[in-house]
Amino acid sequence: MMSCRILNGACRLLYQKEYRRFWAVRDAEKVQRDYLMRLLRKNAAAEYGKRYGFSSVASYEEYAERVPLTRYEDYEGYISEIANGAENILTSEKVLLFEPTSGSSGGKKLIPYSATLKAEFQRGIKPWLYDIFSNVCGVTGGKSYWSITPVTSGKTVTKAGIPIGFEEDSAYFGRLEQSLVNRVFAVDGSVKFPESMDAFWKKTARQLLKCKSLTLISVWNPTFLTILCGHIRESFNSIKEELPLLRADEIDRALKDNRFDHVFPDLKIISCWADGSAATDAAELQKLFPTVYFQPKGLLATEYFASFPLVGEEGGRLSVNSHFFEFRRADGKIFTVGGLEKGEYELIVTTGGGFYRYRTGDVIEVLEACEKVPRIRFLRRSGIASDLYGEKLTDDFVRLTCEKLGISEHFCLLAPEGKGYVLYTSAPNVTSEIIDNALRESYHYNYCRELGQLAGARVVRVADNSHEKYLKRCVDEGMRLGDIKPAYLSRKSGWYECFETGETK
Repeated sequence: MMSCRILNGACRLLYQKEYRRFWAVRDAEKVQRDYLMRLLRKNAAAEYGKRYGFSSVASYEEYAERVPLTRYEDYEGYISEIANGAENILTSEKVLLFEPTSGSSGGKKLIPYSATLKAEFQRGIKPWLYDIFSNVCGVTGGKSYWSITPVTSGKTVTKAGIPIGFEEDSAYFGRLEQSLVNRVFAVDGSVKFPESMDAFWKKTARQLLKCKSLTLISVWNPTFLTILCGHIRESFNSIKEELPLLRADEIDRALKDNRFDHVFPDLKIISCWADGSAATDAAELQKLFPTVYFQPKGLLATEYFASFPLVGEEGGRLSVNSHFFEFRRADGKIFTVGGLEKGEYELIVTTGGGFYRYRTGDVIEVLEACEKVPRIRFLRRSGIASDLYGEKLTDDFVRLTCEKLGISEHFCLLAPEGKGYVLYTSAPNVTSEIIDNALRESYHYNYCRELGQLAGARVVRVADNSHEKYLKRCVDEGMRLGDIKPAYLSRKSGWYECFETGETK
């Protein structure tokens, strides 16, 4: 489509400057330290900046000495103030909106977005897309399908009227780019606020089937696209009469062969999670699109943008122009980018959105340490966490859930089984419905349930000796008895065979 080629070409030109800026980096350590100083000066007059004396910090070493490592819980009071209308709290900028995500020990957290934070994301998005448009043949010739922000049932605001959630997925782009990319999106904003999840899937499938040329798909979890393919299959008969005869016959043959690369014959690239726990699901998705180039996403979260992939490279390049990064080794020692070596680190970020020395909980592997821009790959979440489809359940959250339900005095262990979770517990008065509803207090767990990625949680009653059975399995698998910590969440399946079980409730 000529119009798509022109519009995508215009976007590519707009992304070129940021791409060249990225590749102009010769000393990542200097770039990072200079950016940290700019952030501290910019936010010195904010309440957080005054508390830690940003105005007099002269080096990274002083910053690291004065400012403690933080978790989201350290910001909850500040965010509550901002939501109620207070300004100059975490940054000197106005908060444009809050983006919701899941917390480690709470069900939901709100991430404040400033103009600077949005710009930081764009410094990663732009060089990534420029690289795709420059190196994936044919991708600029058609439309794109993006799934970025979670589907919600309606618009909400804080007490002070600050919006919660981006209204459009294209809002992650710059203003000019947003006006262009909206015209090449295969699915428009009408699906953003559906009357039901079923309506969301059907509307999305309908628009995709009517798209004359789809060349790029960008989603988060690969199972999202797998489920969407199922709805495309189900929706075809209801709209085949609205399609040109040759196109309808083409789709009919492709669906019979289970070849979604033939449903969308112009598709060139699929971007999705493929590292860590998503690797298996990404491999299954590739079977539906065997001729399409799959590119694993870089490391990014609601709070930050850490890396982006380049065509033909393993892992992703650290987005050194986005935020200030620190790296915590397993022994507790912290490094800046210039001190990195190959190995595993927990990522720590300082962002223009007002999070300082924020422990992300994401463990990365440095694949290539160099003076310019290192290459990294996401490995896993730190601590005890389970993330089958993006639900981001943590041990702290499950523990607090059990405490709220009044069952924490009994044996409780939540573990993945099949497409959902099982709570193994000796508590007498908890049901599958109760535990599933309680877990749905987690924003991302609820989202995965609504999408149909996760089945409902179940409760299996176990005997009072389950603590011993738990320890036995751990020891049998090679753990030292003294190293086994109490846990409410396990990433392992197969516990049913280990416990003395009763009825499913």
